[in-house]
Amino acid sequence: MKTMKTTLFGLCLLTGLLVFQVTDTTAQEGTTQYDQLETRSKVRFNGLGRTYLGRTTIGGPLLEDSDVNGMTIPGDTVTPRSLTDGEFLLDLQMNATPNDKTEVQAILRLRNEFGGFYGAGMLVEVRELWARGIIANAVEYRVGDMDVAMTPYTFYNFDEEGQINEAAAFGPQRELIHYEQFYGNGNTRRIQGGKFDFGLNFNRGLKDADFSAFLARVRGTNFFTIPTRFTSGFQAKVSTVTILDSLGLKADFGFNLVHTFDDLKSGDANMGIRNTVMSETWDVTIMDRGNLKLHVLGEYGFSKLESLNDSTSFFIMEDSFLDFGAKAIFKKQKIAVRAAFVDVGPDFFSIGAQSRRIDYTAEKSYYDRIGNEGVRRAPGLFDITRDRAMYTYQLSDRLMNYDPRFSNTLPYGTATPNRRGARLGVEYGLPTDKIEGRLDAALMSEIRGQGTFELKSFTLLRTAANFNIHRYLDWENNLRFTLGYQYENTNRGGVPVQQVDLTSHLLELGMEVELFRNFEFLFGAKLLSADGKDYVPRIDAFNEVADFPSLYTADDREALLAGGIKYTFKKGIYLTLQYQNFMSQR
Repeated sequence: MKTMKTTLFGLCLLTGLLVFQVTDTTAQEGTTQYDQLETRSKVRFNGLGRTYLGRTTIGGPLLEDSDVNGMTIPGDTVTPRSLTDGEFLLDLQMNATPNDKTEVQAILRLRNEFGGFYGAGMLVEVRELWARGIIANAVEYRVGDMDVAMTPYTFYNFDEEGQINEAAAFGPQRELIHYEQFYGNGNTRRIQGGKFDFGLNFNRGLKDADFSAFLARVRGTNFFTIPTRFTSGFQAKVSTVTILDSLGLKADFGFNLVHTFDDLKSGDANMGIRNTVMSETWDVTIMDRGNLKLHVLGEYGFSKLESLNDSTSFFIMEDSFLDFGAKAIFKKQKIAVRAAFVDVGPDFFSIGAQSRRIDYTAEKSYYDRIGNEGVRRAPGLFDITRDRAMYTYQLSDRLMNYDPRFSNTLPYGTATPNRRGARLGVEYGLPTDKIEGRLDAALMSEIRGQGTFELKSFTLLRTAANFNIHRYLDWENNLRFTLGYQYENTNRGGVPVQQVDLTSHLLELGMEVELFRNFEFLFGAKLLSADGKDYVPRIDAFNEVADFPSLYTADDREALLAGGIKYTFKKGIYLTLQYQNFMSQR
């Protein structure tokens, strides 16, 4: 139990960022991405460049001399008080269209770390390589690097924690992380393999049907104990025509299958896994008349995790999930209301959906260890906002570690296992309106206790709002205030040794002030507080609770403040200079 609060460190950041990007239109409205290959030049060049320079300093009572009962205890004499890093990077994109049905793309990366001696820090590598085309004007294919997303329970890259409605001041750092880790729009995952897509149109009853299948290698073998791992998927989507014109009744249905498996014939490995996830989705528009549009939607499925020894199964774990809800849209009021009942079994496991973006076991880029004893510093807002080394796009074959201060209700996203309860949400407005906002809530409980028969209950509230003040003032330049807030509580009863009560608050504030065209002052703040106790399990193979290392206690306060300027030359090309300060007290 903590008896005093200590300021650990303060961090300052000075960043210069220059990004340039030239885009090439690949399709027009009403055409596929392949229809215009014939009209393009044979070879085209594109690219993205970035210059980044940062200086980080550290300070606080733990690094300084202290007085205990009249004795002077020396402070930290090992940790450097200042770090400077930076890079210049150029991603040169080359596209070739050898014929009107084929396109090839390669991205060559040139990177130089500042401080390298005459090119000693130079790196040249291939960042991306793929080919795509169309067969018989019917089947589209792609081989090489590709981004894939299916449903939140089958194959999906759920958003990272620590952000609700992040201020624009932190935007460049977030863009850098997402770009480096291949986080695409639509929560896609970057994989490498082959993919096929084709569709059918119908004259009556059904409107259309789309089919997609992929196979990718997600891990190579070491030719000894680690086998090659593959993941494959199939998705079918069917849409009906409007069945009742008076109501606007129509429906969309889907079938999803993801299978991840180890090839035990690669190398000398004789141990491996298979993970199969299958689901059905539906979105039925039961009414679309006048001002009201009403949907019934959801997803149901199951998973199977199997462990193999020389191709013989010796362990099988199966479970299911149900996500059933409704959504009402009031068009004139620009309001959407949704509610859902969720039941995700304790043994439900989906490698493609539950793998997290943040790896809390990874070594941090800045001050991973501090003090004369080299104590490892706990990650904070500073790290998950800035440090790309903590992020990953790899698939994990077990549930990854998480920090309950940032996410305890749904640490693995919508597909978090061992949860039953309700999700609620309200959305208002459009990005062009004076006010745009949303409110989300999750009221969950465990289905099966961990280390006890008592069950934890979870409450999660999230709200976000954008206030476009310039629209109130009829001002041409941008003046916006952003707000994000998250409240989370975890509770469990029982005898004192079983009791849990952990509460956290995360507040985000942001301000964008455009003094003149394309020149902005940016301000941002993230404030975190966490109090209470919880038992965070250590997960072993096959997602079994191996142990509870110790009682997790929190009495933490964190603040990340940012201020700076940004000048936008044109869309995608900007220069920003920022100062950030991080303070942690625990």
